[in-house]
Amino acid sequence: MDYSIIEKKKADWIKLSEISHSIVLVFDCYTNKFVFVSNNIPESYGIDPEKLISDGHIPALEIIHPDDIQHGLLVRERIYSLLSVFSPEEKMKYKIVHEMRVKNIRGEYIRIIEQEQAIELDESGNIWLMLSVIDMDASHDSEITKSHLYNFVTGEQIFIDLSDIQEIPLTVRELEVLQMMKQGLLSKEIADRLKVSINTINSHRQNILQKLKANNSIEAVNFAQRLGLLKPFSQ
Repeated sequence: MDYSIIEKKKADWIKLSEISHSIVLVFDCYTNKFVFVSNNIPESYGIDPEKLISDGHIPALEIIHPDDIQHGLLVRERIYSLLSVFSPEEKMKYKIVHEMRVKNIRGEYIRIIEQEQAIELDESGNIWLMLSVIDMDASHDSEITKSHLYNFVTGEQIFIDLSDIQEIPLTVRELEVLQMMKQGLLSKEIADRLKVSINTINSHRQNILQKLKANNSIEAVNFAQRLGLLKPFSQ
């Protein structure tokens, strides 16, 4: 990928944030890192823009309602699965619209609307850079979190139904491995405790990162703790 594109487009993203008065983020789907964060995040959110650049989603997880984190992980998995079968041209015609609750520094939850859009694809037509525009939802009319795909060329909307999914699909063994990861155990130590091969543990770790959309073990543990997945196991 040509990362010089990012520097060339930063002025446009800054202008977008100034004109719309929206928070503007750009996410690199390959490094799982933000490559741009506008400097107009309200102080009441308690988020340092530089922390988003350095730590990725972790600072945001600290203020998003736990139920909305779980919903967000599930719905993004389904949306990206849908987008993966679209042609490169079609991928560029859709916005992903999310509603979620975030906690301000006074401990109050407020609703926001996030609109994501692919702005750069790789040579194979896979999504590389995602532009995210975030605004406060002034309606506050519901606690139900909704997400949908919107084709801004045709006006088509695709609503995401998660009624057939009840929770993050981690197996009991994956949860057990995750618990030991939280304790700081290495793969060999986990393998010794569970009396399995180190390759089996590495496979579990890879599945955990993939299912939680985490970049590393620390992010996976943070996701799981926010979702209340990490509970003591009976011995």
